[in-house]
Amino acid sequence: MGTEINNLNCPYCNKVYYEELWCRECDPQRLMQGWTSGNPIIDKCIKDTMYKASLDVYLEWVPFDKFIDIEKIGQGGFSEVYSATWLTVRPLIFYHGGTFKVALKKLNGSRNISDRYITELFLFWNLYKIVGLRFFGLTKDPETNDFMMIMQYAEYGSLKQHLSNNFNNILWKDKVEILLFMILRLGCVHDLGYFHKDLHSGNVLQYNECGIRLPKASISDFGLCGPANEQNIDNKVYGVLPYIAPEVLNKEPFTTSADVYSFGVIMAELSSGKPPFHNKRHDFNLTLAIFDGLRPEFGRGTPEFYKKLAYKCMNANPNERPTTQELFDIINIWRYSMSTNRLYYGREFEKYDNIKEVLKEEFEKANEEIPNISTSFETDPDAVYTSRELTFDNPLPRPVNSSIITSYINNDEIRSSQMLELSDDEV
Repeated sequence: MGTEINNLNCPYCNKVYYEELWCRECDPQRLMQGWTSGNPIIDKCIKDTMYKASLDVYLEWVPFDKFIDIEKIGQGGFSEVYSATWLTVRPLIFYHGGTFKVALKKLNGSRNISDRYITELFLFWNLYKIVGLRFFGLTKDPETNDFMMIMQYAEYGSLKQHLSNNFNNILWKDKVEILLFMILRLGCVHDLGYFHKDLHSGNVLQYNECGIRLPKASISDFGLCGPANEQNIDNKVYGVLPYIAPEVLNKEPFTTSADVYSFGVIMAELSSGKPPFHNKRHDFNLTLAIFDGLRPEFGRGTPEFYKKLAYKCMNANPNERPTTQELFDIINIWRYSMSTNRLYYGREFEKYDNIKEVLKEEFEKANEEIPNISTSFETDPDAVYTSRELTFDNPLPRPVNSSIITSYINNDEIRSSQMLELSDDEV
């Protein structure tokens, strides 16, 4: 008679499962046998996640022949992204085994992957609970020998794609929801002492969770903006020009404020539905204009208090930009103003009831303008929205704010501007 499986005891050692369908004694040992990535450092890092695993929360090495229906769906400056069906027997908590769709991200040049990049790769693993999308493991393209990350598939694509395909259907309630999820996750990363370094709408992925109506926003590619085979990128600038903070272009040390600048650019993009500076060449002249205070345009009908907060994020002085916590507090109140579920927020939000209707009215007016915002636009052939190395032969000046930015930041008469100066004891 065979071993009886009762979902309470391990079928190998008969000890009680530590957690549902997970044996701390047998499962890590079983997973570590019979494979190698060909890179001893990657092997060790994967096995370390197995030693510490609970349930299916670990990375694994997956042979490439376990994937079918592979189709290219995107390309970045240093990577290519494919959708695929994973033929797996892994008892995944959220997928219940069988086959399911994943994203394979090929890291170009990673056949000679640097130790620096491996460190950043496994930092991404440590942050996956924060960013939302699952990181399941690694495989290797047999044709190029480049490593590929196995990721949860984001069925709505990137925020850039989502805006391009659905802008007229994205109400301000939805925009605020996207921003709230973004800043929540970015803030958690900052609290742990890390930076994103390459935040743009192509790295904000939209996915469905538990069948909810609206897609959730997740941030991908933490620190993975450079080439996989370069050991030291400390003195180089990588990214998408319109989203990079001026001080970073000046090769000053990266700070959390630089990520906040990128967030402000995305705020403008959400309002207009158009990539920043889509009609301009992304070259040295645009860089000079940004240093002179040029910022992306906002969509018609965008609330003035929304513009003010975005301009604060894009302040030329990084020390004057809001923190992720301040941004979360403000955007959460915007969300509250459009919510019909008072029980969700609790009594502590009742102190904002005096401005709730004002905010709600402004967002409703903005919704009425969405059909009037043109979704057709031409992109300059030299506008580049994938990450790349940016080098300039000539020195860059000290960045300054334009008169428009200064007027918004200093204008206390903008309706509902009190939302932006909340004191610590009010939040």
